[in-house]
Amino acid sequence: MLVEDDPVVASIMTDILERADYAVDGPHATLSDGIEALAERMPAGAILDIRLRGGDVGLLADDLELYGIPYLFCSGGFDHPVVRAHRKAPLILKPALERNLISTLEQMLH
Repeated sequence: MLVEDDPVVASIMTDILERADYAVDGPHATLSDGIEALAERMPAGAILDIRLRGGDVGLLADDLELYGIPYLFCSGGFDHPVVRAHRKAPLILKPALERNLISTLEQMLH
């Protein structure tokens, strides 16, 4: 599951994931869309942009942990309360997407 509100970044991430043979559920641009997708499909894993329009993904990260679904954060920065509250979740900085996203996702899911 991909939760990202920037359409350009979402497109880049989708391309990276699909080239690595991952099926992409999303992108979901809002917290409510992400929570709805989680409830409907229970993904194998999730990639979460920390800051979304109108809030952050803290509640979704809490739900993913509750269900034991692995997730990682993808953000432009690392100093955010959600990152501090979910210290075990990997963090990929957006400038390093191409280099780090797939290897981190593979370690997390396998």
